Amino acid sequence: MQRIKKSLILTIVVSSALFICPVCSFSAATTRQINPPMAGLQQVALFKNGLGFFVSEVTCPAGKKSFSFVPAVAASHGTFWVAYSHNVKLETLIAKEVESKKSMEAISIEELLRANVGKRVRLSFDDKGDSTLEGLIRFFAENRPNPLPDPYSPGQEESGNEYRYTRPPSRATLIIVQTEAGEVAVDSQKIRRMEFPDGKPETSFTSKSKSVQLDVELEAPAGGEKLTISFLAKGITWAPSYIVDITNDDKADISAKAVVINEACNLDDVTVQLVTGFPHLQFSNIVSPLARKENLAKFLQSLTRGASERGRVDVTSNVMMQSVEYFRGKAGPGGGIMPAYAAAEQGKATEDLFFYPLEDVKLGKNQVAYFPLFTQSVPYKHIFQWQIPDYVDEEYSRQRNQQEKPEEVVWHCLRLQNTTKVPWTTAPAQTVKEQLILGQDTLSYTPVDAKTTLRITRAVGVKAEQIELEIERERDAAQLYGYHYDLLTIEGNLSVTSFQEKPISLEITKTLSGEVKSSQPVAEIEKLARGLRRMNGVKELTWTIELAPGQTKPLSYVYKVYVRR
Repeated sequence: MQRIKKSLILTIVVSSALFICPVCSFSAATTRQINPPMAGLQQVALFKNGLGFFVSEVTCPAGKKSFSFVPAVAASHGTFWVAYSHNVKLETLIAKEVESKKSMEAISIEELLRANVGKRVRLSFDDKGDSTLEGLIRFFAENRPNPLPDPYSPGQEESGNEYRYTRPPSRATLIIVQTEAGEVAVDSQKIRRMEFPDGKPETSFTSKSKSVQLDVELEAPAGGEKLTISFLAKGITWAPSYIVDITNDDKADISAKAVVINEACNLDDVTVQLVTGFPHLQFSNIVSPLARKENLAKFLQSLTRGASERGRVDVTSNVMMQSVEYFRGKAGPGGGIMPAYAAAEQGKATEDLFFYPLEDVKLGKNQVAYFPLFTQSVPYKHIFQWQIPDYVDEEYSRQRNQQEKPEEVVWHCLRLQNTTKVPWTTAPAQTVKEQLILGQDTLSYTPVDAKTTLRITRAVGVKAEQIELEIERERDAAQLYGYHYDLLTIEGNLSVTSFQEKPISLEITKTLSGEVKSSQPVAEIEKLARGLRRMNGVKELTWTIELAPGQTKPLSYVYKVYVRR
C-alpha cells in the first residue's frame, strides 16, 4: 500500500491550557519528578461529529511495580480501557490531580514583579514619581484557588464552594518589599511604574497549573510489557468534501479530500482512520470520572442530563482498524483545477462503518491539515428534476396560503454511479467544467455500486407550469369518528418546455393525497408510508420524459381525495 504522506497544514494560534500526554508528549516541569514510561500514540479513528478514538501504548519500566502517565484529553464515560497480556497483573489505576509548572512571558506589572522576586526594585505609586518605595522584593503571594466542595463531610461548607466550577481563583495582589526601614506590604494593583537599579529585569515567570496523573500499580514488575490505552474523546474531527469534473461527456472525475481539525494533542507518525458511517455513541458527551473534571454531584447530574459541562474543551475519539489502499495518479496534461490524487484501489468495512486510512500523519495540536484521498472516473448522466409537493397536505397548505403562487423550480442534476471501491460519505460536493464552477450541493452517502443524484443549479432553460382543478365534489360522502367528509375529484395538468440546446431527460415527481384514478402518460405510482393516520393515503407519481430543444409536453393526472368539512 502506497502511503499518503503529503498534507497542507494550517497552524491556528490559540490560547490553551497545558496538557501533558504520555501518548503524545510528556512534561517534566512538575512539582515532583514524574518519569512516565515510553509511550506513543499508535492510531486514532476520526468521526465527523468531533469524536476520535485514541489507541496508544505504555511500556512497563523494568524492575518497577509502580509508574505514572498523564492522559492527553478528557475521555468519555465508559470508553477508557487498559488492555495487557497475561504476563501483566494490574492491581490498581488511580487518577489524581498534580501540579505542573510552565514558563511564561510577563505581560503586566504584576507578572513582571512575580518574575523578579529577590531583586531590588523602585516602585512608583503615581505617574509623576512623587510617591516611591525602594527595596528588595521578598515575597509575592500566589493566587488562591477556590476550596473544593465537600458536601459529604460533617459540618458546614465554606461560603462560595458551590461556585467552584464557575468562579475564577482569588487573585493575589500582596507583595512584601524589604526596605532599610523594614518590611512593607504593598498592593500590586496600586503600582504605576517600576525601576530596577541593579540592571535588566527578568521577563519570564513560572506559572502553575493542574493536570491529571494516572498512577499504575502492578502485582509484580513486568519490564518490557505493554499496556494498551484506548478511549473515546472530543477535540479532533475530519471534514470531507468532493469535487466533480464533468468536462468529459462520458465519465465524471470525482476527487475526495479530508480536512482534519486537531485540538486534542500532537500527532507524530500516527495512523489516522477517517470513519464513514453513523456510530451510536450514547455517552460521548459525558466526561469520564478519570478525567477529574467534575465532582461526584456534577457527574451524577451529567448522567441525568446526558451531557457534561466541558466548558470550552470539546474533545472525543473512536478507533476502528481497517485498510484501504490509495495509489497516486499523475496530473493530466495542461494541469487544471482538478486534482489527480489516486484511485481508491480497495477497501474494507467493519459492520456498518468504513475507514479511509492515512499513514504516518504528523499534525500538531491546534493545527488543521488537508489530506488528498482519491481521484477516479465514474459513469454519470445529466438529468433534470421537477418535484411537485402535495397541495392537499394541511401543513403545506398553511405555508402555501402565505404566497399567491409558488414558483416552479426545475433542477439540473447529475446522476452518478459509485464504481469506486469505497463508499462516498455525506459531504459538500462542487461541480466544475472546463475549470469553471457550476454549483455546489450535498453529496449523499452512497455505497459502492449505488447511484446518487447531485444537484448542480436551477435549470432556467426549462419552463414548468402546473395547475390543479376541482372537477367534481360529492358532499358528505363519508362519516368517520364524528367527522363529515366530502369526496373531491381533482384534475392536475402539467406542462414543460425545454429551451436547452440539447435533448434532456426530465424526471417529474408529484406527491398527492388520495387515490389516483388515471395519469397521462402513465406514471409510476408508489404508496408512501407517510401520514398513515390520515384519512387519505399518500402517493408519489413519477414520470421520466425526454424533451427535444424547443419541445413542449403536457402531462395530466386525476385523483380522488376526502376533505373534512
